Amino acid sequence: MDRQLLLLILALLAFGLAFNLHLSLAVLRRLRKERDTPALPAPAPGDAAPQPQARRLGSRRNEALLPSGQACALVFLTSKCDKCRARLPEVAALLAPAAEAGLAVRIASLEPAFRLRCFLAGTPLLDAVWQLRSDAYKTLNPRLAAPAYMFVNHEGIIEAAGLIGDENWLGLAAQLAGADAHTGGPVPVAA
Repeated sequence: MDRQLLLLILALLAFGLAFNLHLSLAVLRRLRKERDTPALPAPAPGDAAPQPQARRLGSRRNEALLPSGQACALVFLTSKCDKCRARLPEVAALLAPAAEAGLAVRIASLEPAFRLRCFLAGTPLLDAVWQLRSDAYKTLNPRLAAPAYMFVNHEGIIEAAGLIGDENWLGLAAQLAGADAHTGGPVPVAA
């Protein structure tokens, strides 16, 4: 074997080893930082909702996740969660009645756009997805619970939070099912 080719191969192996070591140390630093960072308290009903900036799926512009002066249902889903996948039809069915009732529905996510598009393909939910940075997401959902929700009233106060399918979620679904009879303003959110 040619001496120069052998030296080139050794140089590439050394570079690969150094790069791997650099990445491994970066992962360790990140894990230590997250471990040493105190957990944020979960927002509770009656608290003012955090007001993070987010981007609509496919947009590059940051804007307020929560609409000003409008009630909002924040939904937390992840593509790696089988329970979340099972809840997609239920969440999708709420979009139209929520819009008629003046309730904004926002799916808050940390996931990359390509994964969200695959996860939500064939549903009308893609238009409701907002992407957040990790620190902003954790102000809303520090436990990374999924499938979960947070109901925020038009004044920016948290009305309820929990797992999709609990009593408050079912109460909202029932209110939205009766939204045709509701007139004037957003549907009140069950506490």
